[in-house]
Amino acid sequence: MKGFHQLRNYGSSKVLPYTYFIGLAALWFFGDLVAKENFSLVALGIMVALAIQAVWQNKLAGTCLGVFAAAISFVAFLAVLSEFSDFEVVNGSAIQLIAVGSILSLSGLAMGVLLTVTNSRKLAA
Repeated sequence: MKGFHQLRNYGSSKVLPYTYFIGLAALWFFGDLVAKENFSLVALGIMVALAIQAVWQNKLAGTCLGVFAAAISFVAFLAVLSEFSDFEVVNGSAIQLIAVGSILSLSGLAMGVLLTVTNSRKLAA
């Protein structure tokens, strides 16, 4: 119960990134489960690993996770821009792609940076 007590006392800057990434992994997991009728072990593993990290708050693992998430989110944003440039005509579908893709990737970038900064401060102290 020590881990849960620590999780409850942390501010939103320490728990919000984990909640965001667990939510994305859950969306991936349940989306595959319902739409494709496919049980995604990778998405389940990511959810479990993030939940364990959120409870135990390992400083080094959190910093590495933040850097990795920020890098992947930045690459995802570049991929969204690349896909948007492939549209010959800018229609509703293209605008929807750029809006949703940019929101998801840039918020992931922000959460990754927040995770990195929060855990880097713990490492420095």
